[in-house]
Amino acid sequence: MYRISRIHEIMKSLPRSAFHRLSQRHRSDKYSKGFDSWAHLIARVYAQLSGASSLRVLEAGYNSQSNHHY
Repeated sequence: MYRISRIHEIMKSLPRSAFHRLSQRHRSDKYSKGFDSWAHLIARVYAQLSGASSLRVLEAGYNSQSNHHY
């Protein structure tokens, strides 16, 4: 069964279309090959909220919630 995660609830309040327009205007995704600006923002918000002190801690926390990966 699909459930909305807490991070998804937080990210719903951010206007994705406005973020997409800004990233197009500043061409922030010009050379990205899969990890675009929106995914980067989600990773940064998750790292901030989880208190991750390093990328390794961030990865371990993300992979521990595999039922929320979609």
